[in-house]
Amino acid sequence: MKPMINHPDITRRTLGITFPTEQQANVVLWAPQAKQVALAIHDQPVHLPLTNDNSGYWNLETDLIKPGDTYTFVLDDEKECADPASLAQPEGVYGPSQAVDTGKFYWEDSCWINPPLDEYIIYELDIHTFTPEGTLQAISSKLGHLKKLGINALVIRPVAPFPDSKEQHYKESFIYAVQSCYGGATQLQYLINACHYEGIAVILDIAPNSIDQPTTSNRGFDTYLPRKQAANPTKTLQQNERQREAYRRYLIENALMWFRDFHADGIRLNADPSRSDFGNLLQEIREHTNQLTTRTGRQYYLLVEQDLTEIPMYSPTGLEVGAVPSAMTDDDCKSYYLTDKNGGHQTKTYREDYVYNAQFSSILQELFDRQTKTVPDAPLLVVSQNYKQTGNYAVSEEDEQVISLELLKLTAGSIMMSPYIPTLFMGEEWGATNPFAESLQTSPVPAVHVTDKAALLTHDKPLAWELLDQVPNKTLYQYYQALTALRRSQPALYHLNPKQVEINHRKDQQTMILHRWCRDNHVLCLMNFSREDQPITLPSLGKNWQKLLDSADPIWDGPGASLDFLSDEDTLILEPESIVVYKAV
Repeated sequence: MKPMINHPDITRRTLGITFPTEQQANVVLWAPQAKQVALAIHDQPVHLPLTNDNSGYWNLETDLIKPGDTYTFVLDDEKECADPASLAQPEGVYGPSQAVDTGKFYWEDSCWINPPLDEYIIYELDIHTFTPEGTLQAISSKLGHLKKLGINALVIRPVAPFPDSKEQHYKESFIYAVQSCYGGATQLQYLINACHYEGIAVILDIAPNSIDQPTTSNRGFDTYLPRKQAANPTKTLQQNERQREAYRRYLIENALMWFRDFHADGIRLNADPSRSDFGNLLQEIREHTNQLTTRTGRQYYLLVEQDLTEIPMYSPTGLEVGAVPSAMTDDDCKSYYLTDKNGGHQTKTYREDYVYNAQFSSILQELFDRQTKTVPDAPLLVVSQNYKQTGNYAVSEEDEQVISLELLKLTAGSIMMSPYIPTLFMGEEWGATNPFAESLQTSPVPAVHVTDKAALLTHDKPLAWELLDQVPNKTLYQYYQALTALRRSQPALYHLNPKQVEINHRKDQQTMILHRWCRDNHVLCLMNFSREDQPITLPSLGKNWQKLLDSADPIWDGPGASLDFLSDEDTLILEPESIVVYKAV
């Protein structure tokens, strides 16, 4: 048999089991150390032998396996293993794989256009806890809620299988599969199709670097993972090169599958700077995705996740030679997203998701020792609250928390008016912050009733949707609607240009003025992070200002509204924990 070339095919998936026709299945497995490989189909007594093409891949064409059949691979007549490119594990990660034909789904999104990244307002949810049912189908019933909220992009996580829906302390090893208890691959296709009908883009959170971790699944062999050094250096070099190529193809085909076969608009990868070839791998994924764009006419986004606490900060006024400012990442902008712990507020941290394209952001340059003097036109990052922490708010020793509605509104406003792509986490729009029930979560996250105190919920409870009809939770939801509408209506807010942002931070007062503009549209965001009234003086910009939004307005259950009109150098007394937004007129 002709050896298989390690070049991913952008038009179709080739690894695992695929169905080029209704009567034929192609089977491909990378197992270079195996002497024999056979396909074992459930309820069929005969094992079907695969042929070694002498490149490390084993192949088979057969009409004996159909979509829905479960199967395993048998190596050397003793190891029975699931398919590392399996699309379904109906009996869990310890059981057999299931054949899936993704080409059978009828798509109705031919008119769908992925919005520009600048215009994204992202909502991130955990499938298991977003609804009482904890399924992909149940998410579809909530799309009307998200559309009314003003959301146009949805991050769905987790997608890959885990040992049990209630114990997700597991590193995914089946990155091609969709968790079966959520509804599997077909239900994910249905959901994305429905999202596109509602005008909502879909980003899938996947973690390909997690397959480098030890796994307790029934794979029993590390087919695609780079191996340790062997005794024979020459042989090891050849084996390692082949292994790297197979691993590279495995990850690239995975990304292409989500875009092509599931119509995902973006995928989010976890950055793995410990891998020496990670930068090259990202570039290859981007290049193949661009080829797919040329073929389909659709835009796909590739996001790379990092923690703010793990990356270098660059000052726009003092850039190192060759460094690229990936939006406002100076200390003032960092402070803009931090409340003061000494002032009684919970210090917040934020995650950055870098949009990976031909240009490297400053973080990627730092990680991979690469530089470019070209300043990119498009924003390179997404900033949102960090779901890896124990919660968004301060929790007392008695496992109760004191939280004000004003602080909730200030936090929401500061994120929605920020010079980044804003992300909301499920339930925060009405004050219910539930956990992301995943291995990243080490402690339960509180569900917040917008009252003085609230008890912590256990880590696997679904969102308390009943709170949405109560006051003041309903008021908070309406406030979020006003925020998203405001961001969409002002070019200065939805055009993300790092050169059109000015920040004046008064640390002694815990106040901040954020000035953003786009052409003739100028917006001022005045923020008071303290618990006291604070005077704030408008900058001299030669303009008059009209109020657009005030978190302290009584219509949002606030203590008192600010003036509707201001002029340059006017001084305004800001209510505690409040944000006021003005537009130049």
